[in-house]
Amino acid sequence: MNKAFLENQGTTLRFGLIGVIVLAMLIPLAMVEGVTDERQAFFDATFRDIANAWGNAQSVSGPFLVIPEVHRYQAKNEAEQWVWHERRRDRVWLPTVLNLNVEIVHQFRKRAIYEVPVYSAKIQFQGAFAALDPELLNRANVQVLLDEARIVVGISHTQAISSASAVTVGEAAATFRSGTGQAWIGSGVHAPLPALSTIEATEFHFELQLKGTRQLGFTPVGGTTEVAMSSTWPHPSFNGTYLPERYAVTDDGFTAEWVVHELARDLPSSWQAGEQDVQLSNSFAFISLFQPVTNYTILDRAIKYGLLFIALTFLSFVCFELRSNLRFHPVQYGVVGAGLVLFYLALLSLSEHIDFGLAYFIATTVLATLLGWYVWAMTSLRRLCAWMAVIVAALYATLYVLLQLETFALLVGTGVLFVGLIALMATTRSLTTKATVGAASAAI
Repeated sequence: MNKAFLENQGTTLRFGLIGVIVLAMLIPLAMVEGVTDERQAFFDATFRDIANAWGNAQSVSGPFLVIPEVHRYQAKNEAEQWVWHERRRDRVWLPTVLNLNVEIVHQFRKRAIYEVPVYSAKIQFQGAFAALDPELLNRANVQVLLDEARIVVGISHTQAISSASAVTVGEAAATFRSGTGQAWIGSGVHAPLPALSTIEATEFHFELQLKGTRQLGFTPVGGTTEVAMSSTWPHPSFNGTYLPERYAVTDDGFTAEWVVHELARDLPSSWQAGEQDVQLSNSFAFISLFQPVTNYTILDRAIKYGLLFIALTFLSFVCFELRSNLRFHPVQYGVVGAGLVLFYLALLSLSEHIDFGLAYFIATTVLATLLGWYVWAMTSLRRLCAWMAVIVAALYATLYVLLQLETFALLVGTGVLFVGLIALMATTRSLTTKATVGAASAAI
C-alpha cells in the first residue's frame, strides 16, 4: 500500500512538473509572436509606402453641376445710409439620372519579399442634369452666371488620376482642370460647361481612370443612380450606406450592380453651397479589395493555439509513460517543447518565401521527423518512434484545419480538447490504489 501510494504521489508530482514546463513554453511562444508582429509591421509599412506612391483608397463623389450666382442686397453703411452690396454664391445641382460603369483590374506590386495588391479603375460617367427651374433663374436681385457653370467631381486622391477624358455635353466638349473650388467636396477636378441649356436637360458623358489600394467608394448622387461594376479581384467586401442589389463572386473576380433612388440618399436635389450643411460621407457605398487571411494573420492564430498543442503533445508522452515503464526526464520534455515552439518560427520564415500550405507541410514534416527520431534515440523503440511521429503529424494536421476554418473553428477546437480529455481519462483510470477502493467500498 505504501509503495502504491508513493507511486501515485510521484505521478502527481510529474503531472505538476509537466504542467509547469507547459506554462514555461509561454515565454518562447511570446517571443515568436513578437517576431510575427514585427514582420507584420514591416508588411504594413511596405503597404503604406506603396499606397502613397501608387494611390490610397479612393472615393469619388459627383458629378455636381455648380452655377455661380450674384446676390444683390441692401445694408446700411457707417453713415446710416442704405447702399447696395453684392455677394457671390454657388448653387449646386444634382443629376436626375446617373449611370456608372466601373471596371477594376488588380495587380500586385512587390517590394523585397512583400506583395501588395493595388488596382486600376476605369469609371465611365453618363447622365443628365434637368432643365433649370425658371423661378430660380428669374429671381429678383439675383444674377445667375450661366457662362461660368461647371461640372465638379470630388476625388479623394487626385495624384492617382491616370487619365481623364473630356466632358462631352451634346456636341461640345470641355477639358477637366484640377481643383473643385468647393470646400465641402475637398479635392477633385472640374470642367467648365461649354453649353448649358435652360429649357432642356443637359446630358453629359466622360471617363476617369484612377489608381488606388484597398477600396473604391462612390456617391449615388443621381435622382436614379445605376452602377455596374466588374473586377478581377476574387475577394470583394461590400460596405457603406448602400449594398449592391445583385452580385456574383467567382475565382476570376466579381460583378455587382447598385440601383439607388433619390429618396434613399441623404442629399437634396439642389442647395446653395455654404448655407446648407451637406455630408457626403453619409451617402457613400464602398467596395473593398478584401484580403481574407494573410500569412501573418494565420500565424498569429496558430500561435494562439500554440499552448494547447504543446499540452496535447506532452499529453501523448504522458500517455506513453503511464502505459509502459518508460519515464522521460523533465529536460527531455523541455527539449520537445523547444522543438514545438521552433515549428512556428520555421513556418513563419518559410511562408514568407513559398505558399503557406507548402510551408506548413514542410514545417510539420520536419517537426514529426525530428520528434520521432528523438523518441527513438531516447527509447530505441521503433514502434514508439513511429507512433509519436504519427500523433504529432495528426495533431498539426488538425491545427491546419483549424486555421482554415472560421465559422467552425471553435467547434473543432472544442472537439480536439474532448479527444485529449478522453485519452487522459483512459490512461489515468488505473491510478486509484486498491486500498483506496477498498476503503470506499467499506464506507458505502
